[in-house]
Amino acid sequence: MIISGKQIQNVLKVYSDNHQVKKTKPDKAGQAQGKDEVVLSSQAQEFAQILQDIKNLPDVREEKVKEITERIASGNYRVEAGVVAEKMIGRIIADKMQQEGT
Repeated sequence: MIISGKQIQNVLKVYSDNHQVKKTKPDKAGQAQGKDEVVLSSQAQEFAQILQDIKNLPDVREEKVKEITERIASGNYRVEAGVVAEKMIGRIIADKMQQEGT
């Protein structure tokens, strides 16, 4: 799965749009102050987990690199220009549609 920078920005925008701050009344003088507390919505918790999962993904897929390196070394690696062009155009179209939707 390819995750573009636009997609990550959209997720961050949704999170920031839904972020709410809970305000409390100031304490009266002489009362003991309680501890500060942060309560995250279930959506924010889910977002935090997804963000952590994305951060934990490796930057390089070692097994894929090894496979392609071996295929190049053995002379069995062939690039199909049509497939590459199709994927590039598909990515451009997806990013453009997403950009127009925001």
